[in-house]
Amino acid sequence: MDSGIEKAKEFIINNLKEYIEISSKHVGEKDYKTVLQEKLQEKGNVKIEYKLIKEKGPDHDKIFVIEVSCNGKVLAYGEGKTKKSAEMEAAKQALDNKHNN
Repeated sequence: MDSGIEKAKEFIINNLKEYIEISSKHVGEKDYKTVLQEKLQEKGNVKIEYKLIKEKGPDHDKIFVIEVSCNGKVLAYGEGKTKKSAEMEAAKQALDNKHNN
């Protein structure tokens, strides 16, 4: 019975670790997607899209690749173990690119 509990505990930790890290790192701060949206909408209404363009790896350990675009122009790409974390990474990359241009 203990091994079943340990396996369940390990499964939960492995699958939720990234969510826990993301949610606990920036408590009270705006996330990258929100910041990007606010920056892009400063000059008016825009269409921001996050699109899944690729999935890599086995089902139990997938990596998602997301493309973020604004009004049809690709801004950046992001990878993550969840679609949400890949979207966040894409938004972060778009913000980094915007600051470097």
